[in-house]
Amino acid sequence: MMFMSCTSADTTTLEDTTTLEDTTTSEDTTPPEDTTPPEDTTPPEDTTPPEDTTPPEGTTPPEEESSRTYSLSEVVAMLEPTVVRIETPDGSGSGVIISHTGYVLTNNHVVEDTSLVVVTLMDGEKNDGIVVARDEQKDLAIVAIIADHSDFPEAVLGSSENIMIGEEVVAIGYALGLEGQVTVSKGIVSAIRDIDGSEYIQTDAAINPGNSGGPLVYLNGEIIGINTAKYVGVEVEGIGLAIPIDEVKVFIQDTIGG
Repeated sequence: MMFMSCTSADTTTLEDTTTLEDTTTSEDTTPPEDTTPPEDTTPPEDTTPPEDTTPPEGTTPPEEESSRTYSLSEVVAMLEPTVVRIETPDGSGSGVIISHTGYVLTNNHVVEDTSLVVVTLMDGEKNDGIVVARDEQKDLAIVAIIADHSDFPEAVLGSSENIMIGEEVVAIGYALGLEGQVTVSKGIVSAIRDIDGSEYIQTDAAINPGNSGGPLVYLNGEIIGINTAKYVGVEVEGIGLAIPIDEVKVFIQDTIGG
């Protein structure tokens, strides 16, 4: 069994053969001596009910909004504009835009041997990008898009704290380095794994070379992980790994803030 990072080198599978191996009661509860109610207990004349705080029609309370789920096509429509293709001299991978100013989150192994990359947006717009932060151990990196505008679509980072095994997820990225539309695959959260002291989300959603750095998304449209690798082998099928988004948030806060 081997562990393969999911980048794509010239659209050819790039294999990495590294092995995985209170409450208190008050003291005096005696009622006061005189418990006779006051003479006039008539309520005040104005009994107008409080203002109506019901949200207007067409709006959804925050809790309800965050728990809403969408169809697969709706999730793709929300996320696809935020997913980018990252090209380096050695191959390509994926990334996801996390700020309107153009910061892109990806894997460190996607940009491991370079600081300057090319970032391609969904509409085909290409811009240079520079690696501004990286963490080799967590396999995370941040690329800043160099452009004359700062109105990039921004993905929503969810939480990986209460992930439940069996929940449906979607993996999005530029598999095999193919240009054009992103590749989308659907699966479930298969397990939470500790590998070499690091926690990963295991999924059976198809993750292929080129998917590295792309998002793993719940059907509420929020990102719960960053796809990073998969197991490969003759008897192995459907074991992909993603870095939990709560770990990613710590990296983002420590490097670029936000």
